[in-house]
Amino acid sequence: MKISKTVATMMLAGAAGAFALTAPTSADAKLKRITIGSNPAGTMYFVLAGAFSKLFQEKLGLRANAQPHAGSSVYLPLLDKGEITMGLNSSLDSAMAFNARPPYAKATKTVRTIARVWTLPYAYFVRNSSGMKTIADLRGKDVQVNIKSNVSLGQLNRTLLATAGLTMKDVNAKESGGIVQGINMVVEGRVDAAVTALGIPVLLKAHAGIPGGIRILSLGPKASDEFMHKGMEGARTLTVKPSKRFVGVKGPTKIAAFETYLNISGNVSNEDAYIFAKTLHQNWKALNKDYGATRSVKVNAMAPPINPIPYHAGAIKYYKEAGIWSAENDKHQMMLK
Repeated sequence: MKISKTVATMMLAGAAGAFALTAPTSADAKLKRITIGSNPAGTMYFVLAGAFSKLFQEKLGLRANAQPHAGSSVYLPLLDKGEITMGLNSSLDSAMAFNARPPYAKATKTVRTIARVWTLPYAYFVRNSSGMKTIADLRGKDVQVNIKSNVSLGQLNRTLLATAGLTMKDVNAKESGGIVQGINMVVEGRVDAAVTALGIPVLLKAHAGIPGGIRILSLGPKASDEFMHKGMEGARTLTVKPSKRFVGVKGPTKIAAFETYLNISGNVSNEDAYIFAKTLHQNWKALNKDYGATRSVKVNAMAPPINPIPYHAGAIKYYKEAGIWSAENDKHQMMLK
């Protein structure tokens, strides 16, 4: 799969999801559309994938669409095979896949990174009427732990519980198909607690629909960046404050966080990866206005030297030109090869 070198001249003639494309201006055009893999509708990954698809359509004249999957564990292998063009992946899943850690039997060595796009705030939540306030209060409760569509989150969830000294023997561990399903399990009363990314549409809906709303639980006393990273590579702590977007946060609350990257198939040419990185970077502030989640990443911090998957050579070229690629980036990039 290779994107045409003349992507910028291709003209969009239809709306998202039902496109008709005019003929490309070059005979060597091979790819007629790009697909960005995401988590299911209702998640922030799906919202962001739609935002990036719209951006690439408007600025580059490409046909593009967000393609929802059960979870990023499902579409990372598709990205590695070049069956989708891009994908939104957490630093957790990216690290596991790149290093062939279970359940990934094969290392996703052809996947490359374009940019960091979201620092994801992550926590357990409960019904506010439950009276629970911290992770420690989950002892003996029905708690969503494993997630079929995203194995890395299961390990992260166990790490969150461990900040309060809890193990699988201390809770009634339940499994869900994904984040959305877990949230619905709390709404329907099938579990006492489930994990969520703060600010996502499905959580806002749950908060509005549950009498008394929801409450975000704070981590236990063992929580530190070192403890989180040791429990699940790529995780850290984050302190959040009450806001309209962060529903369920009752005061300064320490939760977990990890990074989200826009990854790309290694089959995409250096020229086109350069164009994608440039388009994202030069339109980042505009995206910030319409998509609050992107505000967690500053425009000149889109290529941090903490990536679990190497950056695409085309993206590196642009970031060097933009002056946001450092010696530390070079050092980290070499470590991943």
